Amino acid sequence: MPKRVTLFILACLVSASFLSVASSNMIESTNFSPEPQTTEKMDNLVTEIMIKDSIPGIAATVVHEKEIVYTRGFGVTSAGNSCKVSKDTVFELASVSKSFTALGVLLLRDKGYIKLDRPLVEYLPDFSLANPGTSAEITIYQLLTHTSGIPGAMAEPQGYYNGPDAMQQMVNELSNLRLSNSPGEAFEYSNLNYFLLGALIEEVSTLPFEEYMAKHVFEPLGLYRTTLKPSQAEAWGKAYGHQSVFGQTVKRSMPIYRSAAPAGWVMSSAEDMGRWLSLFINEGQLDGKQIVEQDTIRELLSPAVSFEKDGYPAEYAMGWIILTDNNGTKRLWHAGNTPSYLADILILPDYKTGVAVMANSQTGTSGHNIAPGLAGIYLDTEIEIIQSSWWAYWKRADTFSFVGLALAAGLLVGWAIFVFHLIRKLRLGYYCFVYPKAEVKRPPLWQMCASAIPFVLLCLFLGSSYIILNSIYGYNIFTVLGQSLLVIPPSTWATAISIISLASIWSITLLMAAFTVRRPIQKE
Repeated sequence: MPKRVTLFILACLVSASFLSVASSNMIESTNFSPEPQTTEKMDNLVTEIMIKDSIPGIAATVVHEKEIVYTRGFGVTSAGNSCKVSKDTVFELASVSKSFTALGVLLLRDKGYIKLDRPLVEYLPDFSLANPGTSAEITIYQLLTHTSGIPGAMAEPQGYYNGPDAMQQMVNELSNLRLSNSPGEAFEYSNLNYFLLGALIEEVSTLPFEEYMAKHVFEPLGLYRTTLKPSQAEAWGKAYGHQSVFGQTVKRSMPIYRSAAPAGWVMSSAEDMGRWLSLFINEGQLDGKQIVEQDTIRELLSPAVSFEKDGYPAEYAMGWIILTDNNGTKRLWHAGNTPSYLADILILPDYKTGVAVMANSQTGTSGHNIAPGLAGIYLDTEIEIIQSSWWAYWKRADTFSFVGLALAAGLLVGWAIFVFHLIRKLRLGYYCFVYPKAEVKRPPLWQMCASAIPFVLLCLFLGSSYIILNSIYGYNIFTVLGQSLLVIPPSTWATAISIISLASIWSITLLMAAFTVRRPIQKE
């Protein structure tokens, strides 16, 4: 008996020793936290860009396999505020929101409520564009992949609505919109595609879009600091947006339109974005559980259409852009830009690593460099900087405003000098727009025609813009411009209005001056 007990004890000790070694090996193999010097380099990168671009606050997170290995908050939630950004601070995600909406749509499909290859009008009967026969062919899949033919940015402001009926109002407003291409023919990035997907979710689920996403996406994934409700985000201490206005960083967030939320107004934190990235890196698994079907995640990330992005080949999946570096490194990526916020999500499948970055401003031109920069430092390899379109940085629009302001100032000064000269000559009774050789009752016809040219050109420009955009694309340019004033930075729209107004004043002044005739100047 004692011999058996001794053997049993020895067996237990050997087993325990084996398990201990295995356990220590497992822990070592899954410990992906960066070394202190690596963390310092990552911190320095974010800090340098934040200072360079005058960004008040940034939150960033890095995920490797199943672990969040780096999550940080930098700066403050708003200029002049001492509240520091943390991993729980909520930011607007802009177009990064599309990846959330795309998952929400596929979850409806997985439950049998919709089919992606079926026309949208089957589920949203009120949907109809100016060409109802063609628009009735638009499928849900084409909306997800931006191949519906629905036009892009210029048409978007017509879909801005708030209130409980915002989705329905948006659908109704698009009834005059014309397609740029036949459905399925070409890729054209349009936020309106995702506006309509939000309306689809609301119609099919019979829940407000915000509630559906909270119940079926955010909560099941453990995203407890992610919301579509502005009031909830404010209660959590959301970072306030900032814009560059004539070179100065000012607090200004554009209005949040409920109908546009599916395309650009999910609000989330760095901690939650770490879980969001982990979901895709691990093909639907979180916390050791299969939360989303593996095939659904793979479908979301499968390339659907090829296009060129700033001269480089790219592919679009569903809420994700697929790029390949010159060295062959594949990346899944999507940027987010509003006039007040900036965001990026980036996954490197070959490394099972993901990065999310959020900033509460559009006051620089380097913000989109942070995500690939952090990935490169963490992996100790070179990751190419993603080339963003010039319009992706509203700082550039503000820079152009200085040029526009100089032009407006020149127009104003020139107009003032001309009017002063005109009035002085009229008071002396000697002025004619073009000096006649003799006193005349009316100006020559050529003079009236020449003077009317600027006014005629201005009228033709405004009239043709209205007619062409209305007849070809089906939207009212004046409605678009009116809505845009609430969105773009004050420096941009103030400069644009100044130039248009002064050009109008100049053309009217020249037209009036053409009919001003007095006796000829007498030579002394």
